[in-house]
Formats: sequence, C-alpha cells, structure tokens
Amino acid sequence: MSAPGGAGGVIFKWRGLLWGIFGLCVLVLPVDFSARRMIFAVPLLVGGQLLRFWAAGVIPKYRTLEVGALRLVTWGPYALIRNPLYAGNAIMGSGWSLMAGWWWVAAFAAVFFFLYSLVIIPYEETFLMGKFRDEYIAYRNTTPALIPNFSAIAGKRGKTAGFERFDRVSSWLMERHSLFMNIIVTVLVCVRLFIQ
Repeated sequence: MSAPGGAGGVIFKWRGLLWGIFGLCVLVLPVDFSARRMIFAVPLLVGGQLLRFWAAGVIPKYRTLEVGALRLVTWGPYALIRNPLYAGNAIMGSGWSLMAGWWWVAAFAAVFFFLYSLVIIPYEETFLMGKFRDEYIAYRNTTPALIPNFSAIAGKRGKTAGFERFDRVSSWLMERHSLFMNIIVTVLVCVRLFIQ
C-alpha cells in the first residue's frame, strides 16, 4: 500500500533538500556569535544525533522517497514518541539555530512546525492508518507524536510485545549520512560565526 500523493508526497520526497535550503540561509544571512549559546547548542547536536541513531537501529529501512512500512514499530524510542527521527531533527536543528542566533531559533521552529506537524507527519499517518488501522489507532492514542509524555511512559514499562533488538550495523548504515551532515553543517555554521 502506498501513501496518497499531492503536496505531502512532494514535500516528503524532498524533505532533506528543504533542510539543506534552510541550512544555506543560515550560512548567507546575518548571524551573531555567542559563546553561551554555543555551549548549549553542542549537547542539542549530540543528543539529536544519538536519538536518530537509536531510532534507526530499531526500524527497518527508512531512507526512501516514498512512505512505506513492513510493520508498525512501537518499541525502543518509538515507545516514547511516534516520530523519534523527526524529533532528532528538531533537536539538531534547534542546536544549529541556537548557534546562529535567537531569531534563527524562531525561524527554525516555524519551518519545522509547518513541514513536519502540518505536512509530513499527517502524510505518513494517512499511510499508517490505511495499512495498520486498529493497531495504529491504539498506538497513536497512547504515544505522542514528538514530545514524550513522561507520565504515560511509566505505564508502558514492561510491555515489550514486538520488541526487537537494536541493530547497530543498520543504525550506522542508515544514519552515517545524517552524522556526516551534522558535522559538516556544524563546522560551516561555526566558520560562518567566526568570519562574520
């Protein structure tokens, strides 16, 4: 079963390019340096990347141009939030934005909210609802999209039905591109901050 097309399909297909354009804007538009913001940004970059590695190690191949899923993954970070890969993006993007300046944080939050909360996540959920109907409804009703509900997490403890082990080889193969991009963008933003 494939997801419906339309604007959501186009944005999903080119989601990486859209972030590249946002990154280029950070490199060419005004920024201001702050050592304090840099100190807070680095843990965000590392934390977001670690979350992406964890998510990539429990989900089958996800770097595709079309939405698809062999099974509904509800364990690992997917037991905490439905979209840990996108949450990792949000955390890393917040780190880069924080490095560049406070108004960049606001711009990033607006772009992220539009792309993910209003377009990409609903587009993917339409597919998942069609393929896994009742199972997905139950999962969606107990698991938030991007921000964990820590009081609900305690209730899930011990419920590991469908749990599969973390696959570090798959995680590395799927996420090395993200890691390299994280390093490159971080270096470019730092260079831009110091040569303004």
